[in-house]
Amino acid sequence: MSDPQHPQYSQQPPQQYPSQPSQRPAQQTPGGYRYPSGYQSGYASGGYAANPVAGYAPPAGQPYPAGGYAPAGQPYPAYPGGGRLAPRGTVHYPEVNLRTARKAFSRMGWTLLVWMLCTELAAMLLRLVGNVLAQEIDPAARTLDKFPWLSLMLSNVAQYCVALPLCLIVVFTIPKYPPQPHRPDPGARFGVRDWLTILIMGFPIMFVGSILGSSLSDLLSGGKFGNLLDSVASGTTPLDHVVEGITFVVFAPLAEEFIFRRCLIDRTRVYGEKLAVFSSALLFGLMHSNLYQFFYAFGWGLLWGYVYVRTGKLRYTIALHATVNFIGGVVAPAATDIDDKDLNDLMSGDVQRITAAFGRSGPQLIGYMLYTVLILALVIAGVVLLVNAIRRKRAYFQQSPKELVPRNRVRVALANPGIIVFVILTVLTTFITPLMMRFS
Repeated sequence: MSDPQHPQYSQQPPQQYPSQPSQRPAQQTPGGYRYPSGYQSGYASGGYAANPVAGYAPPAGQPYPAGGYAPAGQPYPAYPGGGRLAPRGTVHYPEVNLRTARKAFSRMGWTLLVWMLCTELAAMLLRLVGNVLAQEIDPAARTLDKFPWLSLMLSNVAQYCVALPLCLIVVFTIPKYPPQPHRPDPGARFGVRDWLTILIMGFPIMFVGSILGSSLSDLLSGGKFGNLLDSVASGTTPLDHVVEGITFVVFAPLAEEFIFRRCLIDRTRVYGEKLAVFSSALLFGLMHSNLYQFFYAFGWGLLWGYVYVRTGKLRYTIALHATVNFIGGVVAPAATDIDDKDLNDLMSGDVQRITAAFGRSGPQLIGYMLYTVLILALVIAGVVLLVNAIRRKRAYFQQSPKELVPRNRVRVALANPGIIVFVILTVLTTFITPLMMRFS
């Protein structure tokens, strides 16, 4: 994969390592060279290495520079076969300032906190305005709850017009390293077939995630905690449905993909593509702050993050996100909007009751059955595609310019003030709310 911003992504030959030991101040020890506190060491463009061993090598397929030496003045090791090529799968761990890396992840945490807290504060203030507007529309209305469309519109203003610009002020202070793939790099060409494959792969993830989320919510709340989406999509008038559709299919995909894929991955990919995809998916799941959505949002986030780092195009993930939201937020409520009595009669197995149910609500029951069969078929097809992709190891991750050593990844990505505060706040909201419902 080529990237003009980073030397190892370019097609130019690798830079010459110095033929003399590095002048960088480092203390030689029996185990190699000790670097200043806060640094990760490995072979880098300046020729610094903790130990000249196979674990610290150029990216797979790239030769060692002729005449290069490790800091101790020893030549780089030659690999079996007489060549100086790094074995397939070998990862190059360059020198990285871990404080700088931790600061980048921390600012991402603060960015999401600003978005969450400013959304809540702006929503509270706008709700006061909304209550006044509701009384102007209908003098008998005491609160905004009588007009779900107006409540949702004001919520959109709070989240996307007030809070989002404020959080961008924070995120734009972090340097970005966007993926810039070009053919023949794997994934650079993303066609309709690839898009449909990723979409179908997500259905078993969504199905299993929904079951896990609802089961855990019921367990913690004693069956008293409901899906927050039900309260958002609670409108009954055509205007309510229009505003809900625009929110789910337009506003949410555009804003969330821009923040979690474009902003977050662009600013953390430099420390490892796998780490960036996983971090964005985890934070995306936690941002929803409810168990019903956490597991499948995390799963979708992994797929969408992978699509973004491979293609470098946000339009693919926006289209995927909008499609999923349309199915879950528009099609599903319409297809499952059936009277409880009719649904119970349909599931009873009694021919007379089933016949009576179809006599009362035949078109609705047919739509419900077709929707159920379609979703089950997509889940099965998605399982087949996922198993095939895992078995053939089709996932591909490019090495990043400042790839972190595995032992440093968790402490850099999670052990920083911004992420810690964000995780604590969202975890408490996610788990404490259903527990409070249990004892209420």
